[in-house]
Amino acid sequence: MTRSRAQPKSEPLFTPIFLVLCFTSFLCLMMLVVRSAQIGDDRYRFLLWNLFLAWLPLIVSMAASGADRLLSGLPSARGLVLAVLGVGWLLLYPNAPYLTTDFIHLIMNPVYSWRQSTGSLLVWYDLVVFFLFAWCGLLLGYESMRQFHRLVGSHLGAAAGWLFIVAVSFLGGFGVYLGRVIRLNSWDVIFSPFRLLDSVLGGINANGFIFTMLFGVLILIVYLSLYCLRFMGGFRPHDIVGNGPPSYHNS
Repeated sequence: MTRSRAQPKSEPLFTPIFLVLCFTSFLCLMMLVVRSAQIGDDRYRFLLWNLFLAWLPLIVSMAASGADRLLSGLPSARGLVLAVLGVGWLLLYPNAPYLTTDFIHLIMNPVYSWRQSTGSLLVWYDLVVFFLFAWCGLLLGYESMRQFHRLVGSHLGAAAGWLFIVAVSFLGGFGVYLGRVIRLNSWDVIFSPFRLLDSVLGGINANGFIFTMLFGVLILIVYLSLYCLRFMGGFRPHDIVGNGPPSYHNS
């Protein structure tokens, strides 16, 4: 009798959640187009750029999952590629939950005073638009994080996978702070590294800490909630660490 472990099943490119994300992104675009056509106001078109940036971490995580499969016979090359893609993903990841902070444009808009706006269809329309963009960003972040969770868990173990999730959640919260409050961008790592370093050091204060904790908890709760829903839908815990249950066969 010999013991062997089943290999993790590779996921198709166009999973249901990927198709939902494509549809939601298209819906966000169309709602802004309708808004602009109806009232001649395109002030919120910046949401499309932010949504594009939110897609980047998922694209990188999909590339990492593909590289992990394609380079399975070349462990050294696979490790190097995954490390580079992992760093790139970590820098891009805050762009996904960043979309939740765009609600500030809705909150601070003087047009939406409570007494004047509760009966206005526009305020409710805009509320749905902002929510869809924010929800799409959170889903993009979840799906890209889940793919790296699977990679880390399969190579380093389940405990390391969950430690990765907790660490990335709060690093992502700090990244959102750097983007929204300090007004940094992911590409500042390449084009303005010294400004980035100064801003990171300057962001280590009470306000930055509280902001990071708030958004870190938000990211973590969203991930755990969606993970549990996936698990309740028949997802097996060993899928996340990349190893199936032991199976036995005659040698």
